[in-house]
Amino acid sequence: MVPEIKISVGGNPFFDLVKVVYQYYPIGTQDVNEAFPGYSKLTAIVKDKIERLMSNTLPAAASKLDSDIQNSFNDFTVLNSYHHQFPNYAMDIRFPKIEYPEVDLNYKLSVRISLLTNHYTIFFEELIFHKNLKAGPNQAVSMSFTVSSSIGHIANAENMVQKLKTIVESNFPDYKFVNHRLLFCRKIEGGYPHGADRNPFKKEFSLYNFLFDNEYEVFGDLNVVG
Repeated sequence: MVPEIKISVGGNPFFDLVKVVYQYYPIGTQDVNEAFPGYSKLTAIVKDKIERLMSNTLPAAASKLDSDIQNSFNDFTVLNSYHHQFPNYAMDIRFPKIEYPEVDLNYKLSVRISLLTNHYTIFFEELIFHKNLKAGPNQAVSMSFTVSSSIGHIANAENMVQKLKTIVESNFPDYKFVNHRLLFCRKIEGGYPHGADRNPFKKEFSLYNFLFDNEYEVFGDLNVVG
């Protein structure tokens, strides 16, 4: 299972990634995704991934990626999300929760390999849960998310990222890394990602949501740092 579109390497990949979005989604046409020919190719990629997963016939690169990450980070909890109904290979490395009287700090290191283009991204997620705040329309937000390239609380964070890059590129040698900040901060109007509700009040989504994963699209308070 490989993406049909190969984008150029070197330089800023932004414009190439935008072109890929337009090839798979009916951007600016007011059509539903299901009416667009390119979107049927996207859903075929998802269907193929799930069928291969269920029949235990995933491509060798995907299977080895999982085993390599599991073995290299066996001191932590490694989660495989290949079953996610999105054209990607997704894995997360969870770190022990840090607890304080007022807040809990939850960290994970995520890798997302797009099956729509030959790029992957890696980033840390910090979830802060405020224990004494109640969620609700008239209450302060009890949870906040931050995605970043490094976390000060985690020892050897940069080495972990480099290790993941080496693992990904050894199994997917034609793939290139793209920084999470570009993917999360650059938005496209006039369409909605696979798996996202068509919300009339949400007019734009990130490149990340269109091509790498549809998580975070409901969180308006997501903080993106370098």
